[in-house]
Amino acid sequence: MKAVIQMRREDPRRESRHFAHRDGEIEPVGSDSVPGVVTDLSRSGFRIVVDEPLAPEAVVWLKVGGQGPFMARVVWYDGTAAGCEFAGRLHPNIVAGLLEG
Repeated sequence: MKAVIQMRREDPRRESRHFAHRDGEIEPVGSDSVPGVVTDLSRSGFRIVVDEPLAPEAVVWLKVGGQGPFMARVVWYDGTAAGCEFAGRLHPNIVAGLLEG
């Protein structure tokens, strides 16, 4: 019997993520708004579940609960959700406002 050792990979994110379940919309540059649900949020980025495909490296604008738009770029898209990085880190009070609704 062979032993299998799995190494824990450190989470490379720069900021703590906060669980969220907020309706919002994302607007790719040059396209119409796409509704989605923000499922996690940090000062440096967010994850959003959307029905429309998003191209990695695309520039998008996020609006949540009447706040925004916040500029970001798509880092990854897996067919259901996208991970996006804000153009600049958000102030902690903005993050708190987005989470509280």
